Amino acid sequence: MKIDLHIHSKNSDGADTVEDLVANIKAEGIAVFALTDHDRTDGWAKAAELASQKGLSFIPGVEITTEGRTPGHEPFGIHLLAYLPNPEDSALKEILEENLISRYVRTQKFVERLKVPYPELSFELVLEIAQEGSTLGRPDIAQALVHLGKFGSVEEVFDHPQSPISKFSEYYIRNEARDVLEVIKTVRNAGGVPVIAHPLARTSSEDDQPKEFPKGHFEKMVEAGLLGIETDHREVPPEVKVVLDNFAQEFGLVTTGSSDYHGLSVKPKNPLGLRTTSIEMLQKILLLGTGTNPTLSHSF
Repeated sequence: MKIDLHIHSKNSDGADTVEDLVANIKAEGIAVFALTDHDRTDGWAKAAELASQKGLSFIPGVEITTEGRTPGHEPFGIHLLAYLPNPEDSALKEILEENLISRYVRTQKFVERLKVPYPELSFELVLEIAQEGSTLGRPDIAQALVHLGKFGSVEEVFDHPQSPISKFSEYYIRNEARDVLEVIKTVRNAGGVPVIAHPLARTSSEDDQPKEFPKGHFEKMVEAGLLGIETDHREVPPEVKVVLDNFAQEFGLVTTGSSDYHGLSVKPKNPLGLRTTSIEMLQKILLLGTGTNPTLSHSF
């Protein structure tokens, strides 16, 4: 049974509408999936409806923008997957709404900087290409640059040695968000299961995530209520995965594997089912999550 618990739709920075996404999930033989759009939950109802129609099991989720803060380092981005939280929890809603506004403003500033090398680029174009009301991110800017003929594909924008949207670029503007420890506590209070997404996978001079394993900070996250780590992800190096798996075992955490699918036009190296989660770990998530109900077409 294939279980993929990290998937994005066009509601955030994915390429597929929820309708197309669920059809693709079915076609790829994924039995259980989570929709984890950035900082929003408004795709859950449609995903649940379509999952039920197609005999799939759906786990409501969200990928929340947060910051890690450790002594001697600038704040660095941490993405927190939250499974089965109550979407109506007032504290969680406040964080998600705050993040959506922050991402909107950040994209405006990013585009303004990028007008230096790309005068034709405009924030209006980015909004026009993105789905109305979607969570804005770098893939939306990349799509606008492709539309203008500056690059051949979204992948090329990200992978180019002098990528203008790279975290190493002089034009880069990072997301600002709340401390991950606060967000973990909020997710737990909302009945959700907090799981760190692709940990220690993305660093830069502006996003100065410690290159050594910051065990002390991970222990603080566990103390705050962290319940899992996405250890099996394409961007997590094998040697880092070993360290993370050992940490998870030491503290009794859930470990997940996921594709982080955004659509093949956005991330062609992240097809559905690229990484998967075991039934045993899914069962733990289902037991721990109390904020909202999954849509189950299978017995676990």
